[in-house]
Amino acid sequence: MIATEQKPRRPLRVLLVRLSAIGDCLHAAPVASALRRAHPDAFIGWAVQEPAATLLRGYAGVDRFHLYPRRASGVAAHLEALRRFRRELRSSRYDAALDVQGLTKSGLVAWWSGARQRIGFRGGPAMGSRELNALFLNQRFAVGLDVSHVVDRNLALLSASGLLVGAASPVAEWHLPEYAEPAPLSFLEHHGLGDGRYAVVSPGTIWRTKRWPPHHFAAAVRRLGRDRGLPVVIAWAGEDERHAAEEIVAGAGDDCRVLLAPPTDLRELATLLRHATLFLGCDSGPAHLAAALDVPCVSVFGPTDPARNGPYGPRSAAVQLDPKLDCQPCWRRTCSRGDFACLERLDADRVVAECLVRLDTA
Repeated sequence: MIATEQKPRRPLRVLLVRLSAIGDCLHAAPVASALRRAHPDAFIGWAVQEPAATLLRGYAGVDRFHLYPRRASGVAAHLEALRRFRRELRSSRYDAALDVQGLTKSGLVAWWSGARQRIGFRGGPAMGSRELNALFLNQRFAVGLDVSHVVDRNLALLSASGLLVGAASPVAEWHLPEYAEPAPLSFLEHHGLGDGRYAVVSPGTIWRTKRWPPHHFAAAVRRLGRDRGLPVVIAWAGEDERHAAEEIVAGAGDDCRVLLAPPTDLRELATLLRHATLFLGCDSGPAHLAAALDVPCVSVFGPTDPARNGPYGPRSAAVQLDPKLDCQPCWRRTCSRGDFACLERLDADRVVAECLVRLDTA
């Protein structure tokens, strides 16, 4: 009998689809880490938009980021950009596309990839599948509502997909780059904070309904300075955040050391956070970035549910009004009451108490 030589099996090629936003992309990152752990020789791509792509550049385990195009000026130019994006996906010859976003657009990206397995959530919006997403997928799995946090739901979908056959159950791990942007490092060195004993406060968030008032932030900063002598760096980006940051600095008074950081992009913010002792902010991308960097983190929540979307991990905590209002969580960008009571009524004392717990258990 003549032995026939078998061709070596081609390494698995998997596309992760989570296009936006910053916090949601950070919640998807453990999927890439789990795939890499299970398949060290796999080719792993990620379809993503800016600015998340810039933040995640250099993420260990991702071989290629496919940048979903921004809307170009003019319909023809945008359609051409989408055609180039589709050709790029097709040329990568993915075996499987895992859509953890669950929207029409993300499902379409999975379909454009040409992958034989196009995997996503089964069920309605509460289960993770919205709009026309189901039309573009051919393998859909239900993840029970007893799995509450988005990080855990994404990993549960990965487990159900069959892509981890023979591997251990996935755990939430982040393998972010060693951020070392020169501008924030120079700022820290200039102010004698190179040893890392400082807090970062970030008041910004896109949703108006998620913004804790600057005067509450200022009161929290005063307490941290008075009770712990902890220098505080106020981080910001854009005019709205700058005004809030300046109001916090002015309201904190002279009893504590409060520094207004220069404007930071996401990688510069990550550099500030990587060396920090504590992070305090709203339900926003910076909070999830702090948690992913394993920085003790306290996040203030109003219209959203921290059990589903809170900063992840034992070193992170979310603080809400207690007892909650009847309308919480409303998941709205506008306040139906008109008074933003879920955050206006949440005073600094409760938030600072949780900050002190994080500092004492760090």
